[in-house]
Amino acid sequence: MADAVQQRIEREQRFDSDVSHELRSPVTALSAAADVLVSRKSEFSERNQQAIDIMQKQIERFDRTVLDLLELSRLDAKVADHETENVQLNDLIGRIMHRYGFGDIPFISSVQTSDGETRADDETRLDRRRVERILVNLLENARDHANGATKVTLTSDGGTFTLAVHDAGPGVLMSERTQVFDRFARGTASRNSKGSGLGLAIVREHARALQGSAHVEESSEGGSSFVITFARTEG
Repeated sequence: MADAVQQRIEREQRFDSDVSHELRSPVTALSAAADVLVSRKSEFSERNQQAIDIMQKQIERFDRTVLDLLELSRLDAKVADHETENVQLNDLIGRIMHRYGFGDIPFISSVQTSDGETRADDETRLDRRRVERILVNLLENARDHANGATKVTLTSDGGTFTLAVHDAGPGVLMSERTQVFDRFARGTASRNSKGSGLGLAIVREHARALQGSAHVEESSEGGSSFVITFARTEG
């Protein structure tokens, strides 16, 4: 029975991966065709221009969903590239925020950096791309559903790091705080917002790959704090 269950899980994972991969080609073709229409949008009537805008936005959303599904299928199958290296988290988080246009959001860290003589307190060994994916997804989630993040914080108790993105938005209902990390789940406050519904699921899977976890709680600003904890690993 256990073997049958495992085989079923593997078949479902392969199916998800195959479907997502097969969708990439038609989505790419649709996107290219839409780009042509957008470039000549001024030649169309106002009503047709509105239709072109809607089409472009929906194709972009479809493309993002397919990419997210592909990423989740790789995470499920544990075939995603995994390259670990020693990183200083304070520097890494700051650079990620600036690279993706979130540099104006305050970053507050209570984790000390290197004094030049001892190992940096914020140094750990991990795959920096996982931290990047987690942080960017959480910042985009706050931007799309909570009017933007109010701050990003990093703390440590020595053995683990805690990275959190805070906002002053409508918050997440207590009854939805566990399910909000499920695939295609949408909280009450974000059901009419854009997005694939997979961003937080990807966050949770990358947190697990870092030997950590993800949860959401009420923030001091009255909104939400999306909190990621992961282990400190020495190289």
